[in-house]
Amino acid sequence: MVTEGYLDAITGDWLSELNIAWNAIRKYDDPTKGYEVGFLEQLDDCIDIIAEKNIKLVSNAGALNTPECAKKAMEICEKHGKGHLKIAYVEGDDISDIVVDPAKQNDVGGIVHLDHPERKLEDWDRKPYCGVAYFGAWGIVEALRNGADIVICGRVTDASPVIALAAWWHGWSYDAWNELAGALIAGHLIECGPYVTGANFSGVRPYLAGLVDLGFPIAEIAHDGATVITKHPGSAGYVDEMNVRAQFLYEIQGTKYINSDVLADIENVKIENTGKKDRVRISGAVGSPPPPTTKAITVAIGGYQAEATFYMNGLDLQAKEQFMRQQLEFAFCKANFSELSIARYGSAIINPPNQAAGTVSLRVLVKGRTKEDVAESVFRQHVYALRMQFYAGYHMSLDFRTMVPKMFMELFPGTISYTRLPHRVVLPGKIIEVQHHGITASLPSKRPSAETADPVSLETFGETKLVPLGAVAHARSGDKGDNCNVGFFSRNAAEYKWLQSFLTVPRIKDLLGEDYKPSVTVERCEFPHIMAVHFRLLDFLGGGAASSTRIDMLGKGVAEYLRSKLVHIPTAFLENPIALI
Repeated sequence: MVTEGYLDAITGDWLSELNIAWNAIRKYDDPTKGYEVGFLEQLDDCIDIIAEKNIKLVSNAGALNTPECAKKAMEICEKHGKGHLKIAYVEGDDISDIVVDPAKQNDVGGIVHLDHPERKLEDWDRKPYCGVAYFGAWGIVEALRNGADIVICGRVTDASPVIALAAWWHGWSYDAWNELAGALIAGHLIECGPYVTGANFSGVRPYLAGLVDLGFPIAEIAHDGATVITKHPGSAGYVDEMNVRAQFLYEIQGTKYINSDVLADIENVKIENTGKKDRVRISGAVGSPPPPTTKAITVAIGGYQAEATFYMNGLDLQAKEQFMRQQLEFAFCKANFSELSIARYGSAIINPPNQAAGTVSLRVLVKGRTKEDVAESVFRQHVYALRMQFYAGYHMSLDFRTMVPKMFMELFPGTISYTRLPHRVVLPGKIIEVQHHGITASLPSKRPSAETADPVSLETFGETKLVPLGAVAHARSGDKGDNCNVGFFSRNAAEYKWLQSFLTVPRIKDLLGEDYKPSVTVERCEFPHIMAVHFRLLDFLGGGAASSTRIDMLGKGVAEYLRSKLVHIPTAFLENPIALI
């Protein structure tokens, strides 16, 4: 990014809920850790060029130990003879002292669950270890206004570095709602790097030749907040309106995008090719004041887990699985596990051309509240002792390190009063208190959810053929806590009209098959200008990324699973299918 062309600034989004949990484990083992080491490694590689080109750098790699990360960054600068660079860091997002103290929680109005406001942190049956609040952009802006060359943050929102750079560059006020909303979408689009330059895209097949080492995206943000997404001309990948639509739909929670600095109405966002290669324009986000609260993640030690992977092939797979399952359940009937998960993955083809094609896996994962509950004497030894008593053709992964207990964290996603939290910028020899502007608006109690306004009888689309849904629909899915989102979008207006009427809430529940449970709430909305139908699946991911027993704990593959389901699609749409059928 910094060597191939011109940039005014570079950002790095290092944090997800999973990264927070990982860094909590690192900090638990060593209180001097808890930041993203990978950021410092890249800084060490690039600092000479960054300084030479006078590129501003904003990163949230501070995670759970921002001061230490900033200290390490300064040491790197000094090692390279760049000690003149001004490094600032943002404080206040670390709310560990609050989450462990009920009295301090009361002082800020309490912490309630993000999706279930009837639940409070004080009632959680876990002991909080640490916590972070999702801060906004204005601390970063203040650092830049005071001459910072590098700004290191902890848990700011994913888009905050981009919003801050745009607000600083253009001189926006905190109430430039539409402009801030536009920058929010720009940040959302580039936060996952190559996801918007060709990666994680259901339409990749025509672009496969030479698609290696994808370039990272560039956001050109205009004074009015409209954005062009592009990339360096010499880098691999592609940017067009279809894969930008996919990234737009990634991890959103509906038509209202809630951020610490702005509430963006994104229902009527437009994503359009500009007519020039690898340049896509995004516009149409409408901003309004943010809520007085912000997202907060509380981390607790969930316990310890261990796992083993077995493989089955050949005939009678159901009988083989049952044989193994009953052996394991009997062997562990007296174990003090908090959870025993035995899950089969994959399906074997008939008359396979090789053994691998006819093999499926069985993942056995156990959890316990203490390390002793899943100790090697409890789990590994029992599994190993059973190896002579399993199904025909038994074989397993011989990486026994997975059977050694390892700590896992559990998360409580909540909201906390943003206006009551301290917000500071630390510069060399100077600390700046950042005051909240106080302009906020309450959120509706529920997100909008509805079926299409003007449904059309599916019979009017003519003759159909039973083929995968992905033959005519792109899709992207992702996670937010325990929730999964899935956005489908069409290639043209005719297919979109069918998709609107076909993809109802009952339909998506049916397509989910055995993965749908009555405890899951499904919300639906539409984005007409990008021809998309979007679903949010609440309480779907088995507790969220940090503690879920799902292999796809981040929900990345849910969209592709749904695209693979056979449905009746009008034959008129199948002349040029997206996927091979």
